[in-house]
Amino acid sequence: MVIAIDGQSGTGKSTLAGILAKRLNFKSLNTGMIYRAIAHYFLSTGINPEDLAKIEECLKTINIEIKFKGDKQYIIINNIDCTPFVSSEDVQKNVSLFSQILPIRDKILSLQREFALYNDIVVEGRDIGTHVFPNADVKFFVSCNIDVRAERRLKDLKQLGQDISLQQVKESLKSRDLLDTTRKFCPLRRADDAIDIDTSYKTIDECINEMLLYILKG
Repeated sequence: MVIAIDGQSGTGKSTLAGILAKRLNFKSLNTGMIYRAIAHYFLSTGINPEDLAKIEECLKTINIEIKFKGDKQYIIINNIDCTPFVSSEDVQKNVSLFSQILPIRDKILSLQREFALYNDIVVEGRDIGTHVFPNADVKFFVSCNIDVRAERRLKDLKQLGQDISLQQVKESLKSRDLLDTTRKFCPLRRADDAIDIDTSYKTIDECINEMLLYILKG
């Protein structure tokens, strides 16, 4: 079974996906983490988003593994665990640029679909219900007020030791939203058959219970 969750950055979709998967005893597949891990890998090897020839050459031999220890996801690229670096400021600045590159998207698309063949999954991202799994059993689209999103993201970044202001976080989210919704390939949009979940002023439990009602009803 595939449950698709799409939405903008900072809406809480990763948190919801993780809890929902645990309640259903599914795997929670965080596709954004895969893109961020690839961005980190390329940046750490000196390859920038503009280096298309180098990226395409690297993708021919790159080995990407999705691993789980309990309910925690890890992304291993060429035997390097990229998981600890996926929230770095450098990755956050560049991940949208990498995610617009079609060969990267194709690589991750194949990876996700192969994973779904052998696992019941809750999978979240930005084009899951529209492109990656258009025939998903249940689709959700998660939204949230930009000010609430910025406050949540600031809290997370502060816990990681990053010195950044609320306004900087808000502007970063706005830039990310613009890139995600206007990118050439598979832009972020709500699938026609998706169920709307607004997390702005609801508790996590309220959102989870709402989602479970739709899943069990289906």
